Formats: sequence, C-alpha cells, structure tokens
Amino acid sequence: MSTTPASPLELYERALSSGELRPQPAQRRAVEALDVLFQELILSPSALRRKRARAAVAKRGEGSGVMGWFGRLFGRRGKDAAEGADKDVRRSLYLFGPVGRGKTTAMDLFYDAMGPQLAQRRHFHEFMSDLHADIHTRRSKGDTRGDTAARFARAQARKAKVLCFDEFFVNNIADATLLGRVLSVMMEEGVTVVTTSNEAPGDLYTGGLKRELFLPTIELIEREFDIVNLDHAQDYRLRHGSEMEAWVSPLSAKTTQAFQTLFEREAKVSRGEPAQLSVLGRSVNVPEAAGRTARFRYADLCEQPLGRDDYLLIAQSFDRVFVDDIPMIRYSTRDSGERFRIMIDVFYEAGTSIYARAAAPIAELVNLEEHDMQPFLRTQSRLMEMQRLSYREAKAPIAA
Repeated sequence: MSTTPASPLELYERALSSGELRPQPAQRRAVEALDVLFQELILSPSALRRKRARAAVAKRGEGSGVMGWFGRLFGRRGKDAAEGADKDVRRSLYLFGPVGRGKTTAMDLFYDAMGPQLAQRRHFHEFMSDLHADIHTRRSKGDTRGDTAARFARAQARKAKVLCFDEFFVNNIADATLLGRVLSVMMEEGVTVVTTSNEAPGDLYTGGLKRELFLPTIELIEREFDIVNLDHAQDYRLRHGSEMEAWVSPLSAKTTQAFQTLFEREAKVSRGEPAQLSVLGRSVNVPEAAGRTARFRYADLCEQPLGRDDYLLIAQSFDRVFVDDIPMIRYSTRDSGERFRIMIDVFYEAGTSIYARAAAPIAELVNLEEHDMQPFLRTQSRLMEMQRLSYREAKAPIAA
C-alpha cells in the first residue's frame, strides 16, 4: 500500500466532489501552485537535485549553436544554474489577490497535506505578535545578546521546515524593520515560506513611515519567492448578501431596541456583569459579560490603546461579541478605525461572531480616499461573511 500523502490538489478535488467547496478558478490556481511545491517538498534531497539539474539543463538549452554551447558551458548562467541544482532549499511561494479568492482555504489544504510534523500554520499578525513578545521578554530579563530577531527566527526554523503564513500584511514600522531579518534568517536555515496576501509584494507597506527601510524586504520576496497572482475572479464572500440581522444600522432609538433584543436572545439575560481580562500584564475591561457573550461600545474597544493581543484575548474568552455605537470611519476617526480593522481580522481568524450597531451598513461604513480604503476592503468582505447565519452556526459552541 502506498504511503504517499494526499496532495493539495487531490484534497481539493475531493472537496469539490463532496460539495464542500464550489469550483472557483482563482482558488484552483492557488491549489495548483501549492501542489507543485508540495510535490517538491516530499522529494528526497537527491531526487530534488536531479530534478533541478534536469531543469537547469533544459533552461540552458534555450540557446543554440556552437557559441551558445560554449556560453552555456563556461558562462555565468551555466555556473548559476549548476549552483542552483546543488541547493536543497525549495523555493518559497507568495500567493496574492483581492479578498475572497479562496487563498486561505487553499493554504489549509496545503497544510493538511504536509501535516503538522513538517509544517507550521500561522496567522501572520499572531506570528509578529509572538516576535514582539519574545523581544520584549528578552529585554525585560536583560538578555540583549546578539540579534534577537535572528534568534527568534532560528527558534521557529527548529519547529518546522515549512512555515505557512496567512494574511501577510505590513502596516507599521516595527513589523517592517524586523520582517526582512526574520525571513532571511529562516531561509538561511532552510525554511520554505508559503504566504497569502491581498497585495503584490511591491505594494506592501505603500505610504508607510520610512518605507525605504522595507524595500530590501520586498526585493528579498521578489527574488526568493515564486509569486502567483490570483486576481480576476469573483469574491465568493460577497455573494448572497442577505442574512444581515447581526448588523444593525443606523444609530437610532429603533435600532437601540433591536440591538437590545438581539443581545437578550443570544446572552439569555438582559444585561451582563462587568469583567476583567488580563494579557501580558495589562487588563482589558469588559463592560458586560454573560457566559461566552460580551457587550462593548466601540469606544471601549477602538478608542482605547488596545492591540492585537488584547483582541485575541477577547476572542479566546468569548464566542459572541456585541459592539455598539460604531461611527463612520473617516479621516477624523482613522486611528480608531485602524484598531477596528485589526480587531475584525483577529475575530475572523478566531471564528468569533460579531453583532454590531453602526452608523451605516457595512458597505457604507468607511469613507476614505481610494488609496486609504484598500486595507478596509478585506474588513468589509469579512464583516459581510461574519454576519451570515451560516458563519455564526459554524462557529457556535456545542451544547453541553
């Protein structure tokens, strides 16, 4: 009996046959790219070298004639190709395209095919949070030996030789300055990185503070990763835009009552009790908690200095989060709007259901110029999916 694991493409075809997934051209392109990488990763180093050597010979064969033969034999191209054939390190893979192209599901299939013994599957913002926490812990203990980012990267490399990043997105100078070092060290350690993103490498961190410091990282990605564009397909998360009862707008006396009724239905009480959560020595106040349901105002979550770790703690503590009094996101509220965007990313990844009362429907909530709107397009798409009954039922806790 063959012990070869099912490939990403085989798993994808099974999901299509069972009706678990719908055919989607962009998603198939992602799965096919991941399948090619999977086939290389399961090869032995010697088989991989033979495959790369054959590819190098085929590439050198693009020229013709005696001069071409001498050039291929003694030229730099021949030397580079030979060196590449001797390397055991597989190419990394960067999948990008707008929201709803099925990138995350494709990566899940790849991870399932690889298995946890060979691969790590991490959401990108959680990985970066771990990096910052590791550096903070070392510094608080007075441990400043060597390159702290490199030490973290080497520790990750010891866990698995394939690292799957979902939602690769850079929006602050702290991440931008550390990311290149972490990626380069992991690749030096032989790690293959697979990542999904909504943006092409060249569009990462556009307009960011001191972006010139991030340009070498972009060059690293463009040099070391195979880059696959998944654009030109429909966003399946924007289909069937009904079932929006969990998003109530506008802000009015009528919606106040509707939101209260919604809370009572889910929490089984008319009002929760105050609670306090703790993370990294900090506290997050919960105005109303009732079992696995919590209720906040927008100001509690997004106008306070909260970050990803705070939102993750909330998501781990509650299955349903009610957020009241969400304003329009304009330039005057951009800082709180950015926290709102990060919060939705964390809740979505954790499978947390969100119920909201807002100044406008989801599609009209953000009022920014086109360039500044780009990061919020994913937020809007995710919110559309999170309000659907099918999402909430899929994430509902199992009754005891």
